[in-house]
Amino acid sequence: MPTMFLNEEERKYGQKKVYTFQGLNGMGFNFMGETPVYLMAIQFGATNIELGYISSVIYLTGLILVFIPRMLAGKNLIKVQSLAWLLRGLFVLLYLFLYFMEGRAAVLLILVVYTLFCSARIVGVVIWNPLIKMVTTSQTRGKVLALGNIANQSASLISKFISFVITSFQYLSGIGGLLLLQLFGVILNSTAALELKKIPCRETVEYKKSRNLFVIFNESINIRDRRYPLIIRWISISLMVLHGLTIAFVKKEAGFTGNIVFLYTMAIALANICSGLFAKNFADRVGSRPLLIGSNIFLSVFIFIWMILPVSSKITMPIPIYFILGFLSNFFLLSNNVLIDRVLVNTMPDEDRFGYNSMINFITAIFSLISGLLGGLLIDLGETFFLLLPNTFSLMFLLTLILSLSMVLLSAKIIDSGSLTPKEAAAILFSFEGLRAFSYIGKLKSIADPLKKRTVILSISQNGADIATKELKKILSSPLSPLKGDVIKSLFTHPRKELMDLLLKEATDFGSYHQMKAIFTLGAYPYKEVERVLLKLLNCNSDSIRSNAAKSLGRIGYKDSTEMVYNLDSLSRDPWDKLNYLIALKNMDERGVIFSKIFNIPNIDDNSIFKQTYYSLVGDLLDFTPPLSEIYASKNHKKGEGLRDFLDETRDLNLYNTNHKELIYWFKNNDWSSIWDFCKSGLTSIITDNKPINNLTNAILLNTNSSSYTYNDSLAALYFTYQILCYSK
Repeated sequence: MPTMFLNEEERKYGQKKVYTFQGLNGMGFNFMGETPVYLMAIQFGATNIELGYISSVIYLTGLILVFIPRMLAGKNLIKVQSLAWLLRGLFVLLYLFLYFMEGRAAVLLILVVYTLFCSARIVGVVIWNPLIKMVTTSQTRGKVLALGNIANQSASLISKFISFVITSFQYLSGIGGLLLLQLFGVILNSTAALELKKIPCRETVEYKKSRNLFVIFNESINIRDRRYPLIIRWISISLMVLHGLTIAFVKKEAGFTGNIVFLYTMAIALANICSGLFAKNFADRVGSRPLLIGSNIFLSVFIFIWMILPVSSKITMPIPIYFILGFLSNFFLLSNNVLIDRVLVNTMPDEDRFGYNSMINFITAIFSLISGLLGGLLIDLGETFFLLLPNTFSLMFLLTLILSLSMVLLSAKIIDSGSLTPKEAAAILFSFEGLRAFSYIGKLKSIADPLKKRTVILSISQNGADIATKELKKILSSPLSPLKGDVIKSLFTHPRKELMDLLLKEATDFGSYHQMKAIFTLGAYPYKEVERVLLKLLNCNSDSIRSNAAKSLGRIGYKDSTEMVYNLDSLSRDPWDKLNYLIALKNMDERGVIFSKIFNIPNIDDNSIFKQTYYSLVGDLLDFTPPLSEIYASKNHKKGEGLRDFLDETRDLNLYNTNHKELIYWFKNNDWSSIWDFCKSGLTSIITDNKPINNLTNAILLNTNSSSYTYNDSLAALYFTYQILCYSK
């Protein structure tokens, strides 16, 4: 029997329906909601107090939630929400009577109908957070909230543009045009309600007699995880109510016509879309806490600018200033909304969600009532002292500023699991390197192609931002991440001391799949802790671990074990170990004695690639050019090709130029002894100031091992002879 929780398939289907609902609702609400109601009320002569009531009633109706849980106990959440949405649309039809009314009676009808509209809406709103929690997980919640918000506000842009066009016609600029918009809203609202009803839901409204809203409030306010998100939510609603009065501000103070007001609200809708995109990309990964702190700091700045606008001083401000200021202040205000919703949903109890959200909205109603009335009174007071103030709304904006600043302090108190610190968040948002790292990490989680993932890992490893280090640490901490090996290798070319402890742990774990890579990478970390670990590994029983440890010890400049490494090299027979010891001894022994022994490596089939690899590595360690590996590669591709190219390059030396044809002949006829005699004759009197090169010279001069007289050995001897002669010039 299924539980009340949805499975993955149901959640995904539910999310799609949420997005569809949000799009339809965004269009419908903006035909029926605040802005058209403001304009109708202003047209019929509503007072500032009444306008404040309109701004707050959308939350004020939460007072009815004292009775709702008991009335709806046992009812399916989605059925309740969809019915509430249908009812709010039907209430809007009562506005049609305005066509036959005027004056105070019309204002009273607007206030009554809008109150009924908001009452039906608040019942549905209570279910919204439980619905979001139902169709999401903690990892996707911020993204779903943001995408829903984007769908809602994108649709609202369309409805606001339609409203702008309709009210631009002279014969539709009055009450007739506004009522036509209401009818459009009813149709879209009803369609949205039907889509909402399709969301899977097995949860019902819970009600316990002993747990009324006041009991739930008392419990919640005493739980620290919930206390501060709740207080911030209630203050943010007060901010929304007060800031909503900017619609009245641009109409009454700035003198916007009805169609320009709708155009202004399009800027607000665009801000809402941008805030949704911002939350989508940053909320889940950065966390709400640091973003709320920063958002409210910026919001305070823009509210302060609203407060000092000299509108009432007979100074005409350009219209774009209002649009820009409205966009910026609403961006941060609406970002707050999404970020707070995320924290609220995360801290919501699993039981009695309807009761919990009813309590939130009930207290919200009280805050909205107080802030709406205060806002209206402060505007009236501003009109009384307009000569002393920049504008008549300045006192209202002052209250808004105080609340915004209080949000900065309260946001710091939030407990948001996984949230970055404000400093870490600032390092991401205010630096190109941080933003790039953030973008790379997002790509890493979204792409499936292993090759592309490796490319992204390389980009992250080259990025110095703290968030990049944090992501690499997360991958290193995984026992099975397919990216772990690539991350470890990247830390050799781009060392990070912050991750050294994890590398040490990996290097000393004999059960680790990536132990060898970790030992190799430690060669880029010249620290005492690394030295101690590598010395311990140098004395273990595994040949491959010993050789890797020796190589890394050499790279960090440790020389006290040089003789021990020479002994280990002489005993080793594994090709990989021989290469490791060659690198180790090149770094440990300044004399380069190892180069005097390069032709005495164990008997290996001349057809084996190992000798080519070993000699090529010798050339690379001594910085010889062209690389011997390229000559071998050409030879392996087509016999004789690499040799001819090399001999052509050597003709700058008289010895090689004089014997050019003979050298070709000797190689063609496998006359290795002649080649070695040629090399020895050229090096007989050569002594340089470079000890490793002198030892390499001795390796050729003193070689009497006839088994070395093979193609690969002879080509190496000829190559090294040329390099030594060039160095000695």
